[in-house]
Amino acid sequence: MASKNQDSKAVDVSQEIEGRITTKVKYLQELNHAIDQHHDRDIYRLLDNQRYAKEIEHREQQPNDEGVMSLVDDLADQLSSYLSVNLIKYLGKTYPFFYYEEYQTGHYRIYFGNWWDRRRFGELDVLNVRFSFDQTEYEMLNKSFELARKNKRYNSDRINKISSENDRLQELIDHQREREEKRQQIQAELKDINSRSGLFESSRNRATREELVAQLQKLEDQETEARTAAQTIKENEQVVLALSKENTILSYEQKSIIDTFGSFEDFELANRNLYADYLKSLTSDQDAGKQVNADD
Repeated sequence: MASKNQDSKAVDVSQEIEGRITTKVKYLQELNHAIDQHHDRDIYRLLDNQRYAKEIEHREQQPNDEGVMSLVDDLADQLSSYLSVNLIKYLGKTYPFFYYEEYQTGHYRIYFGNWWDRRRFGELDVLNVRFSFDQTEYEMLNKSFELARKNKRYNSDRINKISSENDRLQELIDHQREREEKRQQIQAELKDINSRSGLFESSRNRATREELVAQLQKLEDQETEARTAAQTIKENEQVVLALSKENTILSYEQKSIIDTFGSFEDFELANRNLYADYLKSLTSDQDAGKQVNADD
């Protein structure tokens, strides 16, 4: 009796193994066929059936069979490189201001614009059809749009603050002679007060002397700062130049987004819908291709 149970159990396990192998072979055959026929839409479905069901077919989520899908984990970079061809071609039309660099197989950096000093904006995740933006760069762009609504530029406040500081430093340089004359005057007054101070100095004399000493110290502090003011102004001007260039680049980026999408909000909406919009475009392209073949 025990032997029969063991035999029955062995048969069940054997059937389960055979079924799993059949499922995996079928999956690989379907994926291979999709690649051979250049059906990128089907490849994306096979790579993430759950997301495809939700965003393309609008039906209840179908759980991914991780045991099957993991069969091609070691081909992720190659699949990304393969799928990037049509995706980047599509993005070239829908996001004409983004440029891509494949720095290793299947991995792509995003650059915003083709102008000098363009910003590296993140990476393109081909397999998931999404942008992985550099959050620092993205928040800078987002903030620039918020400030634009107030007729301000991203670095306007910093530039104004630095410019005011340079004006103050320039005044220190320009009034060096006046400070020297004032210093000599204060020293003369101190000398006079000290000469009239006896053993019992009046509170009025003491207060006057302390005030003159404070004024003299302030002049000396200003003179110390004035000695390095010219170099500081020069350094500040370089900072202002860099901030102005950054403002210019951000203005290029803003214009690119507005010209293409109309607003930053619509740009963000397009980013969220990128997977569905792209795969739907593949559906249209492939259906058109099938129609051409049928006519032939």
